[in-house]
Parts: sequence; C-alpha cells; structure tokens
Amino acid sequence: MAPSRAGESEVSDRRRTRQRPRAAAPAAAVIHGRNAVLEAARAGQVVKVFQASGLGHDPRLDELARLAPIEVVPPDRLEAIAAGVHQGVAAELKPRREWTLKELLATNPTLLVALDGIMDPQNLGAILRSAEVAGAGGAIIPEHRSAPLSAAAVKASSGASELLRIARVSGIPSAIADVKRAGIWCAALDVRGETAPWDFDLTQPVCIVIGSEGGGVHRLVRERCDVRLRLPVAGHVSSFNASAAAAALLYEVQRQRAGSNTTRP
Repeated sequence: MAPSRAGESEVSDRRRTRQRPRAAAPAAAVIHGRNAVLEAARAGQVVKVFQASGLGHDPRLDELARLAPIEVVPPDRLEAIAAGVHQGVAAELKPRREWTLKELLATNPTLLVALDGIMDPQNLGAILRSAEVAGAGGAIIPEHRSAPLSAAAVKASSGASELLRIARVSGIPSAIADVKRAGIWCAALDVRGETAPWDFDLTQPVCIVIGSEGGGVHRLVRERCDVRLRLPVAGHVSSFNASAAAAALLYEVQRQRAGSNTTRP
C-alpha cells in the first residue's frame, strides 16, 4: 500500500534533516586567509582563530597563536566556517566599531578616501588596503550602492579594513559637503578630469573620491568636489580599474608628502 501524505511528509522531513549541513560558523563576522586574519589579530579585532588540523609550519601561525585563542578544527569544519580560499585559517571578529562622519572628522584627518558606488568587494578591499598603507585617517562608504564589508572584502584588504576608521553615510554628496566644511579639500578621480595629480597640492588635507569602474564618480558628487584629477594613460584602454587608480593616486599623495616632510595622518 502506498504511504499516506502524512507518511510522505515525515519521510521527506527526515531526509531534509539528515541532509542539512551542520551550522559550524559562529554568528559573528568571520574572515579567512592567513594575512587577513593576522592583520586583524594584530589590531586586536579577533575573538578566536579557527585553524585546520595538519597545517605545516608557518611563522604567521606562530604569531597568531600568541595574539588570539586558537581552535584546531577538522578541514571539513573549516570549509563550513569559511566561504572562500581560507589557507587553513579563519577567524571570528569582534563587532566592528561604527564611526559616524562627525566622529571621523573630529579626529582631524589629513587624508580620507570616499568610495562612490564601489560594488565589487575585491575592489573595495583593495582600495581600503591602499588607503591604510598610504596612512589615510579613514574611509567614507555609503550605506547603499556599495559592496558590503564582507569576508571577501576583508581578505582583499589583507586585514586593512580592520585597521581603518570607516564611516557609513546615507549619501556621498552630503558627506562631501560635510568634509569640505571641515576644511578638507575634496578631489574626485575622474577620467574626464582636467588636472594631473602632480599638478595639485596633495600635501594639504584632502579627501580622495573614487567612483565605480562603470560610471565613475556620480555627477552630483563630481560637482561638489573642488577638483577632478585624471591619471594619464598611454594605451588603448581608457582607464585603470578603480583599485589600481586609487593605489596610484594614493602613492602620489605619499610622494608629495614625503617631499614636504608632512607627518603621517
């Protein structure tokens, strides 16, 4: 005799229960990758490190063991915890401090980065990494029309996102107005810009505004900036990608400030 509908439902429920993967990941934010986890641990942002059993010797793992609690787990459990190429290491992070733009500006930064419509987490992370390396005092990211600060973005930043002050704002145009009122110049990186970076004084307090690869900096944002900077190109492709352009411009900031003996922001 064929099973009843109730019997079919019970069998189906049992199958789903058996097939459902065990929730191994902690509820808090998780990052993965040895460099990203190490930088976050150095910044005191790690609650616990999950390390796959059977890893070979690596000085980074030794340093991690000194900085944060380690839980050695089977490789299959680490796969459930970390989404992506984890290199045998993942970490649970402390809650990220939420900075307001007012609080960020109160730190008197001399270099900021504002991201206008960066939707790719790899680009987002790479730009944050360049900003931290260049000594930026913080980054401004819109609440909408932006990639999230996901594990992929944190890994792409090599953990730099855990070191930067990051302010989430409702909109970049209004944020630019607030930044300018604080006495900070705003320079948009724009393929149609009229000024080369080395022809603009980047030793003064400045906020670098970087737009998406597809559309660049939005019109209203461009109009509110003090200057539009353009990186010259010599090839057939019209522009660098967003993260490469940001790195080049931030290097120029460092170059000018090193020449004028400007202190790190």
